[in-house]
Amino acid sequence: MTFERFLALVPIFFREGLDTLFAFLPYFLAGIMLGELLKFASWTKTIYKWVSRSPVKSVVMASCIGIISPLCTYGTIPIVIELYKSKVHVAPIVAFLASSALMNPQLFVMTFFGIGPDMAIARIIAVFVFSVATGLLVYAVPKRFIVRKSITHYDDGEDKILNREKKSLVVKQYFLNCLKTLKGVGAFLVIGVLMGAAVVVFIPDDLLIYLFRAGRMRSVFVGALVGLPMNTCGGGVIAFVNAMIANGMGIGTALAFFLVGPATRPAPLMAMATLFTPLFLIGYCLLLFFSAVLMGMGLEMLLEVLGNIAN
Repeated sequence: MTFERFLALVPIFFREGLDTLFAFLPYFLAGIMLGELLKFASWTKTIYKWVSRSPVKSVVMASCIGIISPLCTYGTIPIVIELYKSKVHVAPIVAFLASSALMNPQLFVMTFFGIGPDMAIARIIAVFVFSVATGLLVYAVPKRFIVRKSITHYDDGEDKILNREKKSLVVKQYFLNCLKTLKGVGAFLVIGVLMGAAVVVFIPDDLLIYLFRAGRMRSVFVGALVGLPMNTCGGGVIAFVNAMIANGMGIGTALAFFLVGPATRPAPLMAMATLFTPLFLIGYCLLLFFSAVLMGMGLEMLLEVLGNIAN
């Protein structure tokens, strides 16, 4: 690309970015407002009541609660530490952390309207399957390999959780929290929009098709690899992925990208390291990566079969 050609494309780049930003902004704001509203619920008490059941039911319910929880990893770590100290088994705790890191109501709203209902539903199903499978696998791993030795149990943990005061909705605090969240993640939305506009305007279609073409297994693997460094914020990258899909990225590749990024960022992993051992975190990241690739490939094959049936 010549310098003159680049300069000619710059106005198109900014116009594409602004169009995308204004298209995504209502759903972005709706996701933030829904998430902040849900934060007024007592999640520690809710989780404790539902995970104090049989092993399988505890993991399944913990995965479901994690998906509907609006809390980020920093918000869930204090909760899960308190649950563990109150003698909740580590398996449903891991399932809850896995699902809450990969999906929440904000992300579902943004994905549903920003990309489409098919991708939103695919993300929900993939997150649920991964979280349940991971939680059930944890039952087979000795606890000393999972939890740091410095974490000890409470003697009266159940009473502390069940007898805590209910949270009340304070309107002023609610809107202040919305503004704080918007300030924190809004920059990532702008970055994602600009990345998507750059893909549409500056990157040749042939290159994108070569790397991410739908129906190719290698493309899913590449998508998962790209998700490691690029998924800086779950909501911010939706505009970028939408642009990639429009330019040839397969749905399975996009799914692998979405699954790998949010839970493997350094900041959430550092927060998780306050409870879990380094060995467990390494195993968790490897399991997530290969699970994302397998589920992305599975989705690509399913879509290919459905396409052949339709034809």
